[in-house]
This record gives sequence, C-alpha cells and structure tokens, in this order.
Amino acid sequence: MKKILLIMYVMLCSANIFAQAEFEMNKRFGFKDFCFDDNIRTVMAYKTGNEMSEPYIELGSNETITFMFDDLSEDTRDFFYVIKHCNADWEEDNLFVGDYMKGFSENNLYNFNSSINTSVYYKNYTFTIPNEDVQIVTSGNYLLKVYDRYNNNEPVFQKGFKIFENKVALTLKYRHIVSYGNDGKQQLEFSVNRGSLHLQNPYSELKLRVEQNSQRMPAHDLPAITFQNNLTVDYSNATKNIFKGENEYRLFDTRNLAYNAEGVNKIVNQNRQYHILLNIDKENNKEVYEYKRDINGKYLIESDRMNKNNTDKNLESDYLNVYFTIENPNPQPNTTIYIYGALSDWGLKSECRMEYNESRQAYEATLLLKQGYYNYKYVAVDNKMNFVSDFFDDSFAQTENDYTVSVYYKGIHDRWDRLVAIESINTAK
Repeated sequence: MKKILLIMYVMLCSANIFAQAEFEMNKRFGFKDFCFDDNIRTVMAYKTGNEMSEPYIELGSNETITFMFDDLSEDTRDFFYVIKHCNADWEEDNLFVGDYMKGFSENNLYNFNSSINTSVYYKNYTFTIPNEDVQIVTSGNYLLKVYDRYNNNEPVFQKGFKIFENKVALTLKYRHIVSYGNDGKQQLEFSVNRGSLHLQNPYSELKLRVEQNSQRMPAHDLPAITFQNNLTVDYSNATKNIFKGENEYRLFDTRNLAYNAEGVNKIVNQNRQYHILLNIDKENNKEVYEYKRDINGKYLIESDRMNKNNTDKNLESDYLNVYFTIENPNPQPNTTIYIYGALSDWGLKSECRMEYNESRQAYEATLLLKQGYYNYKYVAVDNKMNFVSDFFDDSFAQTENDYTVSVYYKGIHDRWDRLVAIESINTAK
C-alpha cells in the first residue's frame, strides 16, 4: 500500500512539474490564460449578456464579467479565487489588495449545478465580478486565479480580464496593404487624444498593446509614437503597425449529434461515449483568398439535447471526444504542432499538442470538448522557440479580423499601469 501511495505521489509531482514547465513556456509567448487541472474544462470569461464578447468592462459602471467553468471530477472540491492586478504585459505587479479592490482577498466558490442527462458528469460553476464580495476600484489588467483548498491550495486555472476607464479618446482606423513585400498584411492607424491626462512624456507614460482575435501581437510589433502635439499623440506610420492578416479559422459543429454537421465526418456512440471524427484537414496553400464565415477563433456552447423542461445549454451539453487530423507528408524536424484558439485557452496546452502518425502521414490529436460550434487553427513552435501562427495557412489582406487596442498610462508618480482607453475594430466593417 505504501508503494502504491509513493507511486501516486511521484506521478502527481511529475504532473505538477510538467504543468509548471508548460506554464512558463506560455508566459514566454505572452499567453495570459492557463489551466493547470485536466478535470477543469470550458473556462470562459465575457461581458455578462454576450458570450461572444471580450472580458472587459468600464470602471464604476453597472457592467459585470461572467466567469464559467466545468469540473469533471467526481470528488467534492473546495475552490476559492483571488484577483491579481497586472501591468500592461500581464505580469503581476505585487500591489496591495487594497490598492485595486474592496472586499475579501480570497473568495469561496461553493455554488454549482450538476449536468443533466449527459454521458460525462460535470459540475458547472458560474459567477460574476464585481459582486457583493469584490468591487474593483482601479483600472488595468487583472488575473482571476482559482485554487483548490482540498488539494494543498494547488492552482486550478487563471483567466485574464480588463477594467478600463475613459480618460482619453482613441481613434482607430484600418486599411489592408496591397504592395510588394507586404502581401497578406493589414495595418492599423491610431491616435490618442490627450483628454484629461496631464501627459509630460508620452514616450514613457503611454503603452499601447494590440490583440488580433484575442491573440496578443508580438512585442516587436508594438506601436511606436510617430509625432505628438498639444492635443494628440499619433501612432500612424507607413511602415509600422503592420500585422499578418492570416486566414479564416477552420471550424466544426457538434451542436446536433443526429447528423454530420459542418466539419464533421463521422459520429460514433460507443459505451455511452460520443466520438466525433472531424474531416481531415489539409494545408491551406491557395493563392486566392476564400471567405469563410467564422467567429474569429472562439466557440459557442450549444446543444440539440435541450428539452422543453430544461433549457440550460451549459448543463445539458455533453462532452465529446473530438478527433483532429491534418495531413503533412513532409513534417519539419524539431517542430511541434498545436491545435489553437479559444478551445486551447488562447495558449499552448499539452493535450492540444499533436503527434505525427507515419502511416497516415498526418498529425493527430484527440480533445475532450463540450458540445457546440468551434473555431480552431494549427500553430507551431519551431526549434528556435518561435511561435508560428500561420504554419499551415497562407496569409491574406482580405481576412476578416477583430483588432483590439488598449492604452495604458503610468504617470511619473504612479505605481501601476492604468487602462485609460480600449477600442476594437473589425476589418470587414
């Protein structure tokens, strides 16, 4: 018995070490969201009332952010969460809790609902911030961090959100580039009206960060000031703020299990477990852009299993084994392929890492996913630790993308980055 317990302890320690190593790799690439626990699934954060929205709200408003996740473990667990303020690059800035929020520093998550008539049992947790226990008093980037008290206070997952204040006006414009050497690129032009901020040195006091479809743009692509005057700080530049348009996301639909919907090749129900074989993907190396109506890498939880008496899709949607395959006859050595998007928490997850099948000449992976409509793409990490977001896809200037620009301000005497403006633009509107 002692030997069995020792083996279990070693396995648990190894899993924790691996998870920590994976977490550090994600931090290196600037990914803020991460899940440490294999039993935690479908972690979502959005402005309450709109599941497709980004998780940011205005400071002091009546808006809230909804957080939701499923726990697939059968054991009773004692979850609690803490909230950490971060700088513009999502690094915790070690402020005192009282500097950025009112309420308790640790808050329990007792309330959950159990799944209804699903082959995979789970407990669904849903809560909002701010709430009666937590009120945010400072703008900026935040990490919600959930822990398991019954498991030595081990981290379960972390999820980023933003609280902004309208202190400056951000003017945001988009244009796609059609010129030699910049094919497949998109450019943003923006300027910041000084507003009520008493800017003394915008070069050091302002930071702008850009996201494309919830994906942070690399540090070398950060905006730089072109010129400034008494009214405006301008970031427009003919050779700056240029990003890969990339391609539309791949997609599949598992909302209805009675037939093969978009992206699905076969549905198998074996031993009360659903297995979804997706269509085999191929490299998108077409020279001509092909429009595809996607939801920019996100997913929507929904199910045809909902009945008239119970209409909660978050409790009645089942979990399915989804099989991904992408052909690649000539795999590059020392290159790791991942499935990527909101389904991977916008990061690199071990379960999303694909294995190469020599006999099929294809990369394969299986994910346990909740019923719904999903977007995804394939990304790579090469032997020089470069993140390659368009490994199997060409890049097009016509691609429909959402861009979000956040403006952070840290005055000479300030101790943290305030989020003083945030705006989004769609390239097709």
